[in-house]
Amino acid sequence: MASPRPQFYHAAREIDASLRGIERCIRRSEGVGLVIGPPGTGKSLLLLKLTEQVRDDFDVALLTGASICTRRALWQAIMAGIGEPYRGIDETDLRIAIVERIRGLAAAGSGLVILVDEAHTLPTRLIEELRLLTNVPTPLPAVHIVLAGTTRLDELLGAPRMESLSQRIAVRGYLESLDHAETLAYLRTQVAAAGLEWDRLFATGCDDAVYRVTEGVPRLINQVCDQALVLVAESDRRVTAADIANAWREIQRLPAPAGLEPSGEAGSLPAEVSTGAPVEDLDGEGLGVIEFGGGEDLFEAGDCFEEAGSDAGVGEAEVPAGAAGDLWGGPDVELVFGGDPFEAFFEQEETPTERYPVAAPSDFSDCREVTSHEGRAMGRLLATIEHADEDRPAGGDPAADTAANHDPMGDESAVIDDSDMVVIEEDVSDPTDAGSRPTVVSVRPSDYRSLFTRLRRGRRT
Repeated sequence: MASPRPQFYHAAREIDASLRGIERCIRRSEGVGLVIGPPGTGKSLLLLKLTEQVRDDFDVALLTGASICTRRALWQAIMAGIGEPYRGIDETDLRIAIVERIRGLAAAGSGLVILVDEAHTLPTRLIEELRLLTNVPTPLPAVHIVLAGTTRLDELLGAPRMESLSQRIAVRGYLESLDHAETLAYLRTQVAAAGLEWDRLFATGCDDAVYRVTEGVPRLINQVCDQALVLVAESDRRVTAADIANAWREIQRLPAPAGLEPSGEAGSLPAEVSTGAPVEDLDGEGLGVIEFGGGEDLFEAGDCFEEAGSDAGVGEAEVPAGAAGDLWGGPDVELVFGGDPFEAFFEQEETPTERYPVAAPSDFSDCREVTSHEGRAMGRLLATIEHADEDRPAGGDPAADTAANHDPMGDESAVIDDSDMVVIEEDVSDPTDAGSRPTVVSVRPSDYRSLFTRLRRGRRT
């Protein structure tokens, strides 16, 4: 079946050591337990087995991280796992209910065990929420957390922001594929659990073939052996190594390792497939099949493909009879690159341009002018200078003209143009004008940002 079942648990060395270590961690309240392993090595099975062993003494909530993405969903999953109502309750009430349940369990000498499968898919903020549950004040620690995931989870917990949780990890269990001896023991354990005998179902050498194609991954072992039994179900014979290779090709759509390729004996694929002769596809059109690694003679000129313009269908090829040999044989191929193969990935980046170009002063010619007290004082001063310049006789002192119309930095060729100046008035009224009504309300810093943004976009204020 797709989901693991505890009754078929096989006590291999690494998974059994991890199971015993995490159970000890829970019962002694040592801290957080961690289970790391690649897909198919038994992480979910370990959590199911752990649930069976501690459910008599603890409340157990088995979660799947892939289905949880919010805090409310996390609290709902925990409440559902321990058999409490969770529908129609907001996030705050859910957390309060969990805390009350934890305190009640602690008073009775028990606790809450939270097992998270596929924890590497859980957002870090939710992992932190689980850690905060361990801080609920109780006479003895009453919250026990076990996280199971791939190596990505181990990398995630190694980040600096997860240091608080990493310090609480007391047990780390690392699962790996089975070695050759463990694979042989695993095969016989599974057959015995089904009430059968290995030697009556599988011929000599099948266990070695299973290990070669699956590399000791328990999930793949289950799939290959089950498919091999399906292939021989209609015939009264045992499974052979060729059937294991055919089952692997049927499931993975990959060639079997060298030495396990299907042969013409019973249980192998049809002869026209193994020899590479054209076969009929699902649409009824003849398509050729080319075996991988057919040998050097397969690639001789004129032997593989027909000349252009022939009557062969698209993709057809003629393969010499008997060319299918070692699946991984054939000529070595060397790839030669001209120049630097990574040259195209390091092109010169384009120079960034101004995203919001500033509009010209003429765009604000019809806008209302906003003044201030300081602006009025400056205006009166500039008016005085302008009048003095108009009244200045010929040959007079040009200093006033320079101060009023030229760049104060000394560049007389750069004339100051303040036609686009906008002055913001912050005061409500002018104290010098008695009885005058305010024309402009006071502004906040956020209003400045809004105004400047609109000015950049060229809109009227």
